[in-house]
Amino acid sequence: MAETTPLRIWQLSDTHCYADDASRLIWSPLPVYPNQALMRVLSYLGQQPPCDALVLSGDLAQEEVAATYQRINRLLDNFPAPIYVLPGNHDHPELMQAELSSSHIHLVPQAQLGDWHLLFLDSSRPLHGEGYLTTEKLDTLLNTLSQIPTEEYVVVFLHHHPLPIGSAWMDKMGLQQPEQLWAILTNFPQVKAVAFGHIHTEFVGAVTNRQGQTIAVYGTPATCVQLTHDETCLGFKHANPGWRELELHADGKITTQVHYLEA
Repeated sequence: MAETTPLRIWQLSDTHCYADDASRLIWSPLPVYPNQALMRVLSYLGQQPPCDALVLSGDLAQEEVAATYQRINRLLDNFPAPIYVLPGNHDHPELMQAELSSSHIHLVPQAQLGDWHLLFLDSSRPLHGEGYLTTEKLDTLLNTLSQIPTEEYVVVFLHHHPLPIGSAWMDKMGLQQPEQLWAILTNFPQVKAVAFGHIHTEFVGAVTNRQGQTIAVYGTPATCVQLTHDETCLGFKHANPGWRELELHADGKITTQVHYLEA
């Protein structure tokens, strides 16, 4: 039997865009121009063999105004794949819904690609840097997973990290009460991975489900600037734009790699 080609997902995160492409990231001492970094990544990806989906996992905007999302909409308009977007703590969900209007940009709770289900959890809360999942969102997640056949597979995307990453300052701004999320996810062997952004660096961890199987946990670097987490306060690593590539195989396995462009 011929081997089935795996599904290919590109995850971008923390673009921190502005309405003006010439705007510099206000909180970085490194010379970072978020719109230009995103444009470079999209241009590079557009020259690669096509993916099955592009996921933007939050903090699309630094300047949370309609014009920023209009600019992001134009940048994404010609990308040759379906795009799935979820908000982060720097985003304005209502503006995202209103302004990301291209027909292939989707702000939805889930998508299905073959036997793989992509679930998108909104962990943002207005005026809070930390992540939150309401009882309603957790109940919806439980109901959704309960309806997915056991022979199919799931990747969950959210913005905030659901595991500590060993950062004295960033772990305070992760998902609050993550045990409620894991209490649900570990009941379902369909869940193969959880992928997030927010931390502006790459991360790999794991959680064991109730069947003794591993749920991979992946942190994806930012397209704008990468941060350090071995200090007691915010530190800056480099400004090379990054993203994560996920290959979802027909047998439920996942292979993944992080990529960077030169600054």
